[in-house]
Amino acid sequence: MAMPKRAIPVVSVAAALILSQKHITFCACEPPAKLRTEKVKEPFTGVEFPRLKEDYVLLGTAVRCMLGQCKFAKARAYAVGLYLEDGNNLHQCINKNSNDEVFKQVIEAPVARRLVLVMDKDVAGHHIAKGFDRSLLPCVRKAQGGQRIGPGKDALREFTHCFNQEKMLYKGTEVSLVWRPDDSLIISINSSTRAVITSPMLCHALFDMYLGPDSIFKKYRNMSFTLVEMSDL
Repeated sequence: MAMPKRAIPVVSVAAALILSQKHITFCACEPPAKLRTEKVKEPFTGVEFPRLKEDYVLLGTAVRCMLGQCKFAKARAYAVGLYLEDGNNLHQCINKNSNDEVFKQVIEAPVARRLVLVMDKDVAGHHIAKGFDRSLLPCVRKAQGGQRIGPGKDALREFTHCFNQEKMLYKGTEVSLVWRPDDSLIISINSSTRAVITSPMLCHALFDMYLGPDSIFKKYRNMSFTLVEMSDL
């Protein structure tokens, strides 16, 4: 699979993030103006993600489906956009050879990472909360040394509460999950901030759930992140 070549804004200047088959490079340069209007369509849902969203650049898209049955509309819950920000004018080259290694570096990057979830159908808030709790709890407990209670579990409870408060997440609803470098997680629904939770355990568990070696996409061959193509940078 070809890897994308991307651009990232930084404070007063911009940085370009170049993903090739073997490396990621952050370098100071101005992103092409057309990126501010370009969008990338997630193929299963047709949801369009802007290549540049505020201070974030789109790296890839995916879809969350029940049992991997993405070809059936009723099985598709939401589309996902993976974004990265370079708020520190980062300059580095990370030599990698696979998508898994690239995602590992995204998780470890000292910059803000963002997941944008766009509902593909009406979903009850408590169903989304239950799904997150079921997927994240094993990782959180492992981080707590196997303990059933602890700071990670408290953070997870606060996180799922954001969705339990929503009676319904209607089709087109946008959920933004921003992992800041200080290990705070900003949860927003339709641009309205619902919570800011500081928890390294929760942040790592959440992004590992989507990008890690045992991600929710690994069980099904037709579910994975499609990295954005960019041939003209």
